[in-house]
Amino acid sequence: AIENIAVIEKVVIEFGDKFNVLTGETGAGKSIIIDSLNAVLGAKTTREIIRTGCEKASVVAEFSDIPNEVSVLLDEYGIDNDEVLILQRVINADGKNVCRVNGCPVNLSVLKEISHHLFNIHGQHDTQTLLNIKKHSQIVDEFASELIFPVKEKVKEAYRTYTTYKKELVLASEKEKSQERDIAL
Repeated sequence: AIENIAVIEKVVIEFGDKFNVLTGETGAGKSIIIDSLNAVLGAKTTREIIRTGCEKASVVAEFSDIPNEVSVLLDEYGIDNDEVLILQRVINADGKNVCRVNGCPVNLSVLKEISHHLFNIHGQHDTQTLLNIKKHSQIVDEFASELIFPVKEKVKEAYRTYTTYKKELVLASEKEKSQERDIAL
């Protein structure tokens, strides 16, 4: 539910539980909906998002079939863990935000941490990251972190061991050369 954001007075949108696409002509309001979703995800926003003439704006998102990661976080933060998860963010004209998870007040970082596990928003240029060579390692790490992390740590440790032995070998070699020079003198 989006209320008093940009030109939207009030709208309720129901998304499916899988892949959803927002399409339409320029000016149809897709960006307003995306900005609203980002707001309830904990993204930075300003009071300029509030509809002209209004004191506050709000976005409420309701989720069912909550992932285990979210249930664990809710338990950690002492938030009621019902079958339905409700995220709410109110943006006030004075610049203050009020965030709630299942009615419990939380700070923005908690809202962001919880919502991170719920859905992803992808825009038309998001795939550009795939073309950036500097991001390839990060993408692979994020995609298969649980599988790769233990191996990555073993490789790091093996590399540390290698560099330690290499330094010791260089020092020993230099010491030997120094001793040979001393003998020659």
